[in-house]
Order: sequence, then C-alpha cells, then structure tokens
Amino acid sequence: MAQFTMTLFLPTIVKDNMEVASFLALLSYILFLVNWLFTTDFVEKLHLCSASICAVGLFYLHYSEVVLLATYEGIFVAIWLTLLWYHASTWQNNYRRVCEELNRPTVMASMRPYQGSVFRFFIVVPVSKNSANQWNAPPWKNTPHVGLVLGYSILLWLHIVPFFTPMHCLSAENSNNSLSMFGKLSLLFNSNRDFHSSHSSSLLCCRYNYAMSGFQTHEVQRNYCSGRVRIAFAGSWSTGKTYLLGGLLGHTYSTAQSAPAPTTDKFVCIAAGAPYSDPIRSDDYEQRRHCEIMEHVNDVVRSKCGGNGMPNVLDVADVNQEFSDFVFFDMIGWQTEYSAECNYRTFFHQLIDKVDFTYVVWDVNHGKIDDQFAEFFQNKARGVNYELIYNRFTKDTSNMAFLNQQYAKMSTGQEILSQMYTTKVHENNTQHALQFQDDILHLISKIKSVNQTVHDNRKKTMKENLKLHRDKITGMNSLRRLKICDRLIEDDLNLHVKPKTHHLKWLGLEL
Repeated sequence: MAQFTMTLFLPTIVKDNMEVASFLALLSYILFLVNWLFTTDFVEKLHLCSASICAVGLFYLHYSEVVLLATYEGIFVAIWLTLLWYHASTWQNNYRRVCEELNRPTVMASMRPYQGSVFRFFIVVPVSKNSANQWNAPPWKNTPHVGLVLGYSILLWLHIVPFFTPMHCLSAENSNNSLSMFGKLSLLFNSNRDFHSSHSSSLLCCRYNYAMSGFQTHEVQRNYCSGRVRIAFAGSWSTGKTYLLGGLLGHTYSTAQSAPAPTTDKFVCIAAGAPYSDPIRSDDYEQRRHCEIMEHVNDVVRSKCGGNGMPNVLDVADVNQEFSDFVFFDMIGWQTEYSAECNYRTFFHQLIDKVDFTYVVWDVNHGKIDDQFAEFFQNKARGVNYELIYNRFTKDTSNMAFLNQQYAKMSTGQEILSQMYTTKVHENNTQHALQFQDDILHLISKIKSVNQTVHDNRKKTMKENLKLHRDKITGMNSLRRLKICDRLIEDDLNLHVKPKTHHLKWLGLEL
C-alpha cells in the first residue's frame, strides 16, 4: 500500500524509466557521500555520526526494537557512555576557554555580548579574524555537544528507569505520603495518567497493566488479575438458569421475569453487594465497573459483525452480600434458530471466553446440547474453566447416559460423568424441598471454592498474554515495560516457583 501511494505521485517519465531513475538516484547518493567524506573535517564527521547513533538509539532501538536492545544492552550502553563522556568533556573544555576569555580584562569585542548570557554555554572562542583584523563572531560549535549530552543522558536514563516500579503501582499499596524519594522519581517517566485508575488494586495487577499498555484489543487490555470473580450460567433455553441464580442469591434479581419459558431475554450481569437491587444507575460507576466486561464483549462483537452489537444487554445491582466478591452472568438460553446470526453467536462465544468460570445448566427435559454451543467448550477443561449442573434432578428420571452423550460433544469423549461426581440440583417441589436447599448450599460452597482456581487461571492467562505480546512492545518507555514483562513471566506469574523476595521493594526498586 505504501509503495503504491509512493508511485502514485511519481512523474510518468520516472515510472517509464524506473531502472534508469534508480541508477541516477544511487549515483547521486554515492557522489554526495564521497564529496562529504573528502570535503568536511573529521570532527564534523564524528559529530554527525554521533548524532546518528543517538537518534538510532532513541527513535529506533528504544522505540521499536527493544528486544534487540535488551539482548545486546551491555554493548549499546558502553558505546553511549563513551560518547557521552566524549561530548561532556569536549563541551567542558570549550566552555572553560570561553569563561577564561570572558573573564579577561581585554575580552574580545565579539565575545562581550555573551558576558552573563545563557548563550555562552553554546559557543566556542573564535580562532579567526576578518579583513578588518577583528575577531570573528564566536562559532556555535558547543551546541552539538549540549544536544548530544542531553540525548545520551536520556538514553542512559531509559536504562536506569526499568529498575524503578511505576509510581502509580506503588501507590496501590502505600499512601503518597509514605513513598520514598526513589519511588517519587519513578513517576518522572510515567506519562500515562490512565494508570492511576482504581482498577489497579494490586501491585502485580498494576505492573501487568503497565507492561501491556498500548495494546488496544480488549482480549489484552482486560484486567485479568484483579476484580471480582466472573461466573456465567449458560445452557439451552428453559433449563432453569435464572431460577438457580435466585436460589443462590436468596431471591430473584430485580429484572428476572416470571414466565413459563423462557424467562430471560437479555444477557444480564448481576453485581452483588450493592446497596440497592435494581438496574445499575447510569451514574453509579462503582457498581457499573463490575460489569464493564459486557461492553468490552459488545465492542468485539461490533468489530467482527460489521458494527452490529448485541442490544439486549443489561447490568443489574443486587443487595446480596454473600457473593460480594463475585459477578454473575445470566445468559440467554442458546437457541439453534438464532445461531446463524453473527452478533448472537459471537456474543455467546466471547462472553464464555472472557468470564472466569461457566456453569452449563442441563436438565433431561431440555437436555440436547446444540453442536455449535458445545464447540465453545471444546478447548476448555471441565473443573477448571466450566462445570456441568444437572438441574431438576430426580433419581426416578435421571439419565446419565443421555447427559454423557451430550457431554461428549463438549469434550474429547474420553471422560465419563458419574452420578456421584456430577453437580446435581433437585427440583424445588414439596417432595424435594429439603434436598433442593442442601443442593444450593453445596453449589454455594463450590462457587466459593472456584476463587483460587480462577486466580491461578488469571495468572496463566496473564503470562500467556505477556509472552504473546512481549516482542511487540513499542514506545519510548518500551525497555521498562519489557523488563517488567520479563520479571512477571519468570517470577511473579510462575505458579511453580516461589516468588522472589525484593528487599528493596520499599524503596521502589525492582532488584
């Protein structure tokens, strides 16, 4: 595309004689280079080469080739230190001579305007006279040294800054008043104020978000390590998902419908632990942020389905305090006749992928699991990513063979579900009322036990994301992000290794 745009503006004579034009362009470049090599003095060549090295370091290595930079960091730092020392010492010698000249009783006339002026830092003492036997105006030959000292200082600072934890991450665990001077210095290279959001509730989570900043896709930008555990209830229509949620919450949530079937015509996000039970108010950000994943999913749906999102999405607050660390999702019952619609199918797939755990609710009356719905779970592990609930269970009508037949569509077909180890919920009627209550209590304890599994899964997902995007990190602070990324991969997110103790963490140092 870029090549096409470039040739679009070329004259016709150049397009028709591209080989000749390329040869003349190359010849002109070679002649210019030869002329430059033989007509300019060595010092000017050195300064130009040094400026090129500095620019390459800043705008190429640090900005877009940080993996290469990190691989040969010692060599690059040695080169930059040497050139910094050269330019700093040259500038110092030149400036000393300028000061000596300005302090002489018989100062040159051309130097007098620079006495007390800030411009004296950028000039050198003139060494030639004009036709009137007067000293020429002082050349500005110290200017390149000032610029290159600044440039190499920035380059070296970009290698020091990765050893400091970002300031906003330290403030997640400490108040601003208790931060060390080193911690406050680390703020100097953090220009992204969005990180000061309250979403970064832990140091680990905040450092992960910092390393992953700049990737705009929701699959990456999502906060995996903090926030409530997200649990979805999915399945075919009228399998009792909404009724089960009512049993868990102790009451039906505010917008749940009372109808024979189906009772849910929306994807509903339920944020428990709220001070009221109603659809979340537009200005209640504290509750709304727990359900932000719904909008993220809808953004992905719009991007994949020609701008068409899923309109029937609702966020609901609930006063239940027992599940204040959880967010529940009551999904529309899967119906085969709508599976061809892009936004319907994609929303199901994306939400099941994004939540931490899914309970697939099944009953023998509506028990056929659609093949397309089963595909959503084929790359997931039962007990880690999802679990089956045999709803409206009775011993007289139990049909484990039918359930295993349906479960085989979701798995490799090698695992057989037994009645003993399947989560069962009896029908809530007069005959099984006590069993239903026991089943709900058992389900509550299972949901709460999901917490540790979820946090381990989040760490695994974070580690996979970091590995996937490590080589794509760009930007002026990319070296800092890369090194934090590597520390997270090797230490903090490694479930099989005891986390290292950072004794200088209180100083804001990552050593």
